[in-house]
Amino acid sequence: DESIEAVYFVNPADIAEYLAKEMENLGYDPCVYSPLDVESIESHPDYYSGRNLKNRYNMSVVIPGSDHSRRLMIAAHNDTVPVGDLSTWTVDPFGGEVRDGKIWGRGACDDKYGIAAAWFLLELFQKNNVVLPYDIVFTAYCDEEGGGGNGTLAACLKYRVDDVVNLDCKNLEIWAGGAGGGCLKATFATKNPVDNCEKLVEAIQIYREEIEKFRQKRHDELMMHPRFANSIIPDTAVRFQSVKIGDDLSLNRATAGICFYTSSTEEEINKELDDMSKILSWRLESLDMIFEGFSMTTRFFRFAETALGNPVLKQLSSSIEKVTGKAGEGIGSCLSDLPLFILHGSPRAVCFGAGRDFGEYGGAHQPDEFIECEKFVEFTQILADFLMHYGK
Repeated sequence: DESIEAVYFVNPADIAEYLAKEMENLGYDPCVYSPLDVESIESHPDYYSGRNLKNRYNMSVVIPGSDHSRRLMIAAHNDTVPVGDLSTWTVDPFGGEVRDGKIWGRGACDDKYGIAAAWFLLELFQKNNVVLPYDIVFTAYCDEEGGGGNGTLAACLKYRVDDVVNLDCKNLEIWAGGAGGGCLKATFATKNPVDNCEKLVEAIQIYREEIEKFRQKRHDELMMHPRFANSIIPDTAVRFQSVKIGDDLSLNRATAGICFYTSSTEEEINKELDDMSKILSWRLESLDMIFEGFSMTTRFFRFAETALGNPVLKQLSSSIEKVTGKAGEGIGSCLSDLPLFILHGSPRAVCFGAGRDFGEYGGAHQPDEFIECEKFVEFTQILADFLMHYGK
């Protein structure tokens, strides 16, 4: 879908090319590539088609260390969600304004701060002749928003590494478990023409009753995992994202979109959805309505946890405590590219970041998106300490 380019990435070549030029100015040899440039990616089982990738790019650069036998990838995604209605913004979404101790703009906390921190540290190391005892692969990857994942998959296939720290997280947390799940849409229709949406409203109410059962299952299964039991993920395991009942042209159709988190497999979830479809069809029959089924609007995210005894997690936790005085521990994540990094990059991959939650004013995906300067500096200090001590 060509609209994906417009919706999820502004000037898709510009960020990758800009970063590449900055890396060249530091004396490095960056690579700008579409995920489609990676051999055999389209036949990979975790490739997600229909993402208009030919004009969307990753930028990766290898920073040589004194010992090439060990390699760490630090990564952050370079795409953003849409700006949306400009009237809901009180700042220029592309202005990068610094005010009131905050940096404002689309992507400020999801996920341009991760790119900026890594870039700053690489420049600082280069100017001070700091040579680390391992190679770094710095990657700004595309296709994260909207449930893509192809940028991450491409980077993992192109650059073999020992460990990964994905700089896409929030509140100086460490994500050590990636939730499975995704986003799906349910569709309802009346069998016959109607002159109002009353039946569709009833259908949505019935659907919500069934979704509550689905939500409880997701909550209970995630509570069984220690990394998730200590996070907010089980309590937000199913979230309504959209409800549309009728429109100006037709009063006969309704849709409802949800996002869900799970540790179940795709096959197990599909079985639950098939069973729910049968129940909904039976319940809606009395309203002279049809349940037309479910459709995934993102890829299905596979559940994955970082390996136990993870030295990356241990060092990152130590660096957080050193800088903030608070202990860092690995918890479970929302939908992110962490499972892809774990499955195809390194079993010790983690996420670490300073972003802000979706439900907060100016948080990820919200109007007036911002990141606090103080938190951004703390995040950069922690990352610097981690890089200086990683692998020792």
